Amino acid sequence: MRGRDLFRRFRPLLLGLSDGLALLPPSVARLLLVLVRGVPTRFGVGIRYVIVRRLAPSCGENVAVMEDVYLHNAHLLQVGDNVSIHPTCYIDAAGGLNIGNDVSVAHGASILTMDHDHARPGTPIRDAPVLLKPVRIGNDVWIGAGARVLGGVCIADHVVVAAGAVVVDDVPTDSLVAGVPARVVRSLAATA
Repeated sequence: MRGRDLFRRFRPLLLGLSDGLALLPPSVARLLLVLVRGVPTRFGVGIRYVIVRRLAPSCGENVAVMEDVYLHNAHLLQVGDNVSIHPTCYIDAAGGLNIGNDVSVAHGASILTMDHDHARPGTPIRDAPVLLKPVRIGNDVWIGAGARVLGGVCIADHVVVAAGAVVVDDVPTDSLVAGVPARVVRSLAATA
């Protein structure tokens, strides 16, 4: 049975559990998210959905956070419907992260919404202040395995980010990007 079908089947239970979790302080929900990070199977996906729905200001339906995903600052995450975040991803929404509908983040990818201010002479880089840089990921986006999306980037709709790419600039609609740094390789627009 597909994930979407399972979600529909268990939707009332998942939403009820999420509403019940709303009675607990956010700090408890954050701790629970850490504790269930490695829980495998669809049960783990379900319980992580319930927790993310509790923490995020906006969380759509059929959001699958697989095992061993490091998700930080979920209270600054907005996520649409039909989103899958695969194992071993690292996502920090400290600067604000908006993920659209029908998005897949393949295993080992990273999405960062902050950076260090390297322009401070005389300050060791590790001690430089942190700059918060929001990231927006549009609808119908596939972020390939091991890709990196850095702070301040907007990825438009209908985009494929190739495996291993490092996205440092905005990505236009209907694009396939690849490389370090990522560049448009070709258009995905339908040809007439």
